[in-house]
Amino acid sequence: MTRSPSRAATGAPPHAQYDEALRLGILEEATRRLRGAAPEKLGLRPLAASQGTSTTAIYTMFGGKSGLLAAVADEADRRLAEALRESLRHDSVETDMRSLCRAYRRWALDNEGLYGLVVGEPVRSPRVAADRRDPQWREPLLEVVDALVDEGVFRAADVHEAATAIWASLHGVVSLELSVWRESPSAEQYFETQLAAILRSWAASGARGATAVGPASSSIGMVG
Repeated sequence: MTRSPSRAATGAPPHAQYDEALRLGILEEATRRLRGAAPEKLGLRPLAASQGTSTTAIYTMFGGKSGLLAAVADEADRRLAEALRESLRHDSVETDMRSLCRAYRRWALDNEGLYGLVVGEPVRSPRVAADRRDPQWREPLLEVVDALVDEGVFRAADVHEAATAIWASLHGVVSLELSVWRESPSAEQYFETQLAAILRSWAASGARGATAVGPASSSIGMVG
């Protein structure tokens, strides 16, 4: 027996036939299933069955699979933003930057499928506007970069441009770890080397770590 009452029996619009608890249950389970799986692996029938309903509920509440994936992408974005914020201890902006970058890597490794939804091609859905807001996870990064520039740790730069360039480098090394270095015992060191290079490249003249040369390690410059 499914949780999908007859429209004729209720006289309610299609979306009102299903309660918020069911919508949240479907979204939560879809998010769980996609933590380590590609979107094409998500089957709507087994997903609906796990919530005691039918695929009609998914089409009614989310507009189909694309709409559901868009909702999962939004939820994943929220979770990544939360993980980045939780990494900040505010001892110093340098420490926060290191912590944020490492938290980004850890979240991506632990949630590979969701990471692809967050940073990949936007999921197409008739219910998602073409001009979607900036992702939530960018906000902590922008705040930390802004503080680094403001305190003179980073050289003067447009904060959005600097944050985008830093993210591009982070995404590149994280994507390589996911696709090439996943089983490599050196993967973490590769990341730390790239992190040190990122921070050195943006350091203001005379700032700590600005003149560090040679291979990076956890004891060099701002990656301590």
